[in-house]
Formats: sequence, structure tokens, C-alpha cells
Amino acid sequence: MIFNFIFVETKINHMKKTVKTSYTDLEFRQLVREELQNVLNGVPGLPYVNVDEGYIGIKEAADLLKIVPGTLYNLVSQNKIPFYKNGKRVLFKKSELDAWLLQGNGEQK
Repeated sequence: MIFNFIFVETKINHMKKTVKTSYTDLEFRQLVREELQNVLNGVPGLPYVNVDEGYIGIKEAADLLKIVPGTLYNLVSQNKIPFYKNGKRVLFKKSELDAWLLQGNGEQK
């Protein structure tokens, strides 16, 4: 899919300048993704947002947290850790797990 844009800029002397550009689907998605990330990261009080960040599964999350998957499942079932469900799959965002650790939630007691 190709996205075509026409930008019309009015000059002070009332002459119009027209710029036409085209983006492929992937180029347009990347452009929107970058702009969205810039806007979200410019809002005071919001944590840093990485819109390109994907999800990780139980094994990778457990490795990151240095715990066994069973312990991670227990944390999920008790809603003590940020997670997402996709059908039966439990998914995590690495940045949210890092923030969870920084808040001291991963400390041994």
C-alpha cells in the first residue's frame, strides 16, 4: 500500500508551494511510530514509552528477573507483576518489568 500526501504551504506573498510525497506502508508506519513516541515522551510525568517495544514470554521474563517460571506464574496469578494475556499466553513488556524491579517489587524477603 502506498500513502500519498500533498502539502500546501501558503507563502507571505500569497504564492502557494505544493510538496507531494509518497510513503510505503512500512515507511508510513515507522513515521507515525516515531512521532507518537516523540509526543508521548514529551508529556511530563509519563514514563518513557518505547512504541517499538514488543512483548516477551514467560521464559524470557523469568530469565530477566532471575527467577524460575513457576515463581513468575505465582506472581501473575496474584496480580503482583505487570502482565498481559493473549488468549492463554502470558506476556510482559521488558520496560515494565524493569520499572517493577526498580520499585523494589523483586526484592527477596
